[in-house]
Amino acid sequence: MKILKYGFFGEDEAQRIFLANYLEQLVITLGKSDELTFGYDQEFAWKFRGMQGDNVDSKFAEAAQFGFVDYRQDVFFVGRDLDTNDTATFREKVKIMEGKLQADFRDKTFLLLPVQCIEHWLWYLKLKQDNPNNNKNDNLEKNANKVAKTALYGSPRATNKVSSPIVESLSKNVDIEHLESRSESFRMFHKKLEKFINKMVK
Repeated sequence: MKILKYGFFGEDEAQRIFLANYLEQLVITLGKSDELTFGYDQEFAWKFRGMQGDNVDSKFAEAAQFGFVDYRQDVFFVGRDLDTNDTATFREKVKIMEGKLQADFRDKTFLLLPVQCIEHWLWYLKLKQDNPNNNKNDNLEKNANKVAKTALYGSPRATNKVSSPIVESLSKNVDIEHLESRSESFRMFHKKLEKFINKMVK
């Protein structure tokens, strides 16, 4: 079995937890679980830690270079909440961030760039889990970050002690197809990674 060593440089613990659980389910969904798995580079994470959005923006390209060159990672993930629901801003942000990466790293670096924040992706999952037969297509991303966080954690400023178990629970069963249908930012992230995996394991 091939193990893809991955680095993560992002804003918060919720992104890291979601990513780890999503990657585990993705290879199963794609029918590749006997051939491929992802391995989190904890050693890299101890040294390279993103904080708020501006910090991620200014340092992610350098972190990716260290990940690929010094830590021999196979793939790299950047987590950054967009903090707006404007579609044009989202697409421009993707373009700008990809432009900062070295050309030979772009195809194996994936931007986890939720509109507006990771809690919106999780909120879609929560509503689906709570109401599995409800197919109403509510645009949750029009709601402010604090609204999404309150819906999930009961407070807009929950500590990791409160939020992490909730994120873990919600992301243990990611309905990828449902989330794709609801969020353009997730769909763009997912489709690029899906294409990468299918190319690696044919």
